[in-house]
Amino acid sequence: MNEISKEQLNEHHRSVPPNYYDQGIKKNIFQRIWHKGRTNILPEVLTGVGSRVLDIGCHGGYFTNEIAKRIGDDILGLDISENAIEYARNKYPKLKFEAADVENKIDLENNYFDAVTAFDVVEHIPNLDFVAKEINRVLKPGGVFIVGIPRENILFKVVWYVWTKSKGKVWHDVHVHEFSEEKLKKFFEENGFKKMFDKKIHLGMYWVIKYQKISGHE
Repeated sequence: MNEISKEQLNEHHRSVPPNYYDQGIKKNIFQRIWHKGRTNILPEVLTGVGSRVLDIGCHGGYFTNEIAKRIGDDILGLDISENAIEYARNKYPKLKFEAADVENKIDLENNYFDAVTAFDVVEHIPNLDFVAKEINRVLKPGGVFIVGIPRENILFKVVWYVWTKSKGKVWHDVHVHEFSEEKLKKFFEENGFKKMFDKKIHLGMYWVIKYQKISGHE
């Protein structure tokens, strides 16, 4: 995948407009369909999830709010962009948002959250092994980690190439992982999680997976 430094990635993500998702869904039919598909799967993946949720890579809070609609307001959104966090706090004042870099130790309690969510995030994180351990640390025993990632089949690669050459230029060169079953197993199942559920949507271009923290694995 792309060779880009951690500093370049951080700067790139901070440069994304805070209202990027709101404006894209409002003005671009492709983004509207894509994100509607992610939203539609939430009732299925959030079934049985407790109310205390951490949403990693929340940006301007659009998807954090969609999760909150289904599980309640006891949700914390984290993102590396201070501007995006300020925007999210203003737009969704009932929810909690904090600026943080998940590749550093997160200033949160051990065994605290019922669930951690990360949609369109982990493909951007170089040190994913460390992040998997941090997610395990903050989850309660038996808690769940729900991840949404691009499934980089041929169709996705064609669509992504066209997208990043046009409306989606802001995301050019920011994917640092290309996931397979084996790579997912290495990052998550070897760090104290077992897979409960997975589903492919958008003609197989997007993958939603639900893991459970193995009790006693710290």
